[in-house]
Amino acid sequence: MSDSSDRTLPATPRRREAARREGMMPAAAAPAWAAAAVTVVLLGPAWLRTTVPAAADLLRSTLPATGTAEIPTLLPAALLLPTIGLVLAAGVAALAVRLALDGVSWQPGRAAPDLRRVDPVAGLTRILSPRTLAAVLGNAAGLAAIVAVGAWAAAPLAGLAVSGAALEDPALLAAAAWRSLTWLVLAAAGVAVVQWALARRRFEAAIRMTPQEFADEARGMQADPKVRLMQQRRAGPAVRSPAAPPPPESGSRSGR
Repeated sequence: MSDSSDRTLPATPRRREAARREGMMPAAAAPAWAAAAVTVVLLGPAWLRTTVPAAADLLRSTLPATGTAEIPTLLPAALLLPTIGLVLAAGVAALAVRLALDGVSWQPGRAAPDLRRVDPVAGLTRILSPRTLAAVLGNAAGLAAIVAVGAWAAAPLAGLAVSGAALEDPALLAAAAWRSLTWLVLAAAGVAVVQWALARRRFEAAIRMTPQEFADEARGMQADPKVRLMQQRRAGPAVRSPAAPPPPESGSRSGR
């Protein structure tokens, strides 16, 4: 097996796709979640300004002075449409980040289970490996960072609750709560993106190729009949079979 220092060439698309099928490539689920969370945080104030009055009107209409609740059959459009728009915006942001980082590769065969990858010995080896220990320490550090940011962001909110100013101005309490939530979500999104970036960096280093591996793969692709046919089609009329010999002249000299 070649040393890691010999892996100086970036992986070819064929090797990258093989690593993706084997589950080596880290999926961009964490950055996609971060994009969706940031989208909700950015659009949240506008959503609240639109939906809170509609929700208050809905409560007043369902709880009349008699005290008997009347459950509505349909939610008002002022409450339903902004919520649908917020969910769609978060979904589009997550999908765009996922496609940008993971690429577009529609292969339904990946969903089929592969029993060859079920290896208890290999699983125990990964669990007890230094890489797993480093991942646990990294996750612990990320959780500590999120908790620290959450405590720092919640300090103004706790101060308002202790002082009693929130009872006099509920809007001030809502604004402080939203700022605390924003900082907490941003911290969690930052930790998720950093962890994915480190995992992607390890993956790119693991699939790098040696010059010998690159040459072997190039020779294998040249020997593939499908690749040769594709190259001939791309070349077009420039690649043709050798010309047939010209026909003999009409005046044959055989009678001479």
